[in-house]
Amino acid sequence: MRAPCIIVCLLLGAVSAKTVIQQAHDLHATTFTSLVARAGLSHQLSSQGPFTVFAPTNAAFAKVPSDVMTKLSNDKDLLTKVIKYHVTAGVQLMATFGNDIEIGSWANGYKIRINRYQNGQVMTATGSTISSRDNIVTNGVVHLLDEVMFPLPEKSVLQYCASNQNLTQLTYSFVRANLQYDIEGGPFTVFAPIEAAFDALPTGFLNTEFLTLSASRNLLQYHYVRGTYYSAGLRDGETLSTVQGTDVVIHKNSGAVMVEKARILQADIKVTNGVVHLIDKVLLATDHVSGESAPPSIG
Repeated sequence: MRAPCIIVCLLLGAVSAKTVIQQAHDLHATTFTSLVARAGLSHQLSSQGPFTVFAPTNAAFAKVPSDVMTKLSNDKDLLTKVIKYHVTAGVQLMATFGNDIEIGSWANGYKIRINRYQNGQVMTATGSTISSRDNIVTNGVVHLLDEVMFPLPEKSVLQYCASNQNLTQLTYSFVRANLQYDIEGGPFTVFAPIEAAFDALPTGFLNTEFLTLSASRNLLQYHYVRGTYYSAGLRDGETLSTVQGTDVVIHKNSGAVMVEKARILQADIKVTNGVVHLIDKVLLATDHVSGESAPPSIG
């Protein structure tokens, strides 16, 4: 609990005489406050606390597909779970957080992952950019989000890859390279080539006559970095050091995000130990293969 922080701020005149629900409403998160009411949580969030509320803006809810919004409206249990995922106990001020910190949400068993990028200029909560921070009120604090958060799935990187038919070859490669235990650590950011990316490789590229076990591990470890890098935290020209040791460069242009020559097709797939981005090419570092048996490079 961080109630003493509120007391200090009250003495300094920095606290609004509102509840977290009133503050969220006044910050134009009215869709959120309406859904809070529909879930039957308004009274509790107005009369108890302190709470930290991550309130998606109206624009954030406008991004949610209509069928998902309909399901939220018709399924009170699901709605309650999603709303509770946006609430934590105590006063959680963004200035107090480091990077890749998980905090327990009101939704039992589900955690919110806080990330800091660019020396704290950009902060995210489970991948959603925090657009307005530390709006302190009488029973807590409100942070505005530009996207709606959904409870993190109960799948790790490897479990997610194994469950996705478009990542069959990547999953097989992780196991064949004996990286299935390594990739369960983390947190990691994984740039995951889809099936078509592997199919585009020269025939036999992944067979043992072209790649030793060591080279296979290098190839795969070139596809993930330590830490959680959601798309909101990626900058044009930024270099990320892969587990393999070679850097990859991020390129952002006209809405497209590239990792070296690979395009991110689907970003910000949340997993329990990081985040996965689907890419359209297998990433190749110059030192992955060498000698006469090396296959031709692919652009």
